[in-house]
Amino acid sequence: MKVIKPIPVTDAVFVSSTVTEAEYAAYSAATNYAVSNRCIYNHVIYETVQTPNTAHQPDISPLFWAAVSPSNRWAMFDTEISTQTVAASSLSVVIKPGYVNSLALFGLLGDSLTITVRDGLAGAVVYSKNITLDGTIIADYYQYFFEPSVALQEVGLTDLPPYINAHITIAITGASVGCGILIAGTMYELGDTQLGASAGIIDYSRKDTSASGITSFTKRKYSKRMSAQLWLNNAQLNKVQQVLTGLRATPCAWIGTDTAGYESLTLFGFYRDFSLDVAYADVSYCHLEIEGLT
Repeated sequence: MKVIKPIPVTDAVFVSSTVTEAEYAAYSAATNYAVSNRCIYNHVIYETVQTPNTAHQPDISPLFWAAVSPSNRWAMFDTEISTQTVAASSLSVVIKPGYVNSLALFGLLGDSLTITVRDGLAGAVVYSKNITLDGTIIADYYQYFFEPSVALQEVGLTDLPPYINAHITIAITGASVGCGILIAGTMYELGDTQLGASAGIIDYSRKDTSASGITSFTKRKYSKRMSAQLWLNNAQLNKVQQVLTGLRATPCAWIGTDTAGYESLTLFGFYRDFSLDVAYADVSYCHLEIEGLT
């Protein structure tokens, strides 16, 4: 089991993106916004809820503004997978997070993903990897010919070289592309995931049945979840406890195993509970309950 503690992507970390932030005009204190008018302030889209609305800064004026969503360019840097940064055919983002050794992406849409790390904005390439985002599962000949392709939605990389001046370029290509979450950070080894780990989802959809017996469904968001038991050396007990204690209420990327085909054990979220069981003289168990974010 690996966990990636993310570096917050701020204006100082963000370098460039091929996605423009032009859905709405930037907020202007001199404008009197009518009801339902929208603007962008600090990369968040706000909508006017009452007038007159002049010189009311959106992030500190809840009586006049309602936050709608992050802007398209910055949607991939929030904490919700369901708010994707989307583009027509290609998406390229450059960040400079400093010392990091890992990268994780969730809510991916596209055909291929390329990660390039340079020592400086125009420096030498020190890392490059291309990943095909075809996650289609083919079980028989019928599915081979007729099953629609499905994009691989989660990718975790834990072998990035740490450079203080690292500039990481993330490029996604395809007929239509998107990314729900992009995080770069430090990876910690927690232990070996044991057989018996479980994965599933929490569905927030609603099912309503009327008095006449007609059932209707409202499809809503869902989040992944995982329960796993880890095997670790007793020499790592204090380190693992310190790492997990420091990650309280912190959304992180959790990678149950690097083995291909077990992507269901990779999720973005927080741990609900963990416990350490000092089972033997040399090795112990760690039990983790992780809940993903929508």
